[in-house]
Amino acid sequence: MKKRGLGIVSLIAIGAVLVLSGCGSGGGKALTKKEFAAKANALCVSFNKANAAVGNPSSLAETISYFEKLTPLYQKRVDGLAKLKPPASEAASVKQIVAIERNEASVATQLLAALKKNDMTTANNLVKKGNANSTKAKGIYNTLGLTECGK
Repeated sequence: MKKRGLGIVSLIAIGAVLVLSGCGSGGGKALTKKEFAAKANALCVSFNKANAAVGNPSSLAETISYFEKLTPLYQKRVDGLAKLKPPASEAASVKQIVAIERNEASVATQLLAALKKNDMTTANNLVKKGNANSTKAKGIYNTLGLTECGK
């Protein structure tokens, strides 16, 4: 595999996984905007710490290991975000971000499979898709005031 291709895949993978950060449980009553932001950001801080601990992959084997470790944590974050009950004024945006993040989790799973097969064409296409999702998600996170999730 070309070093340049791996570098692109690694950068995209990192970006895609970062977007996959999520949140905690919300209960039956809608949270206030401040409560929602605090719980969502807490989920993202947890994921961001795990991501930092794994480090930046520099080889195909390290990239595969990276996704094997972080994809389940990302899915947990997305599930946590989906369980939160945002204020009514933010419900549509949160529903949209959860849909984007679930798609991103699927992309990460597909990317892992492509990397295991050393299918760099598919991997690069999935990275592009992940980057597009990441850009959308970051915009929504920033609009919601979820600074940790937008990192």
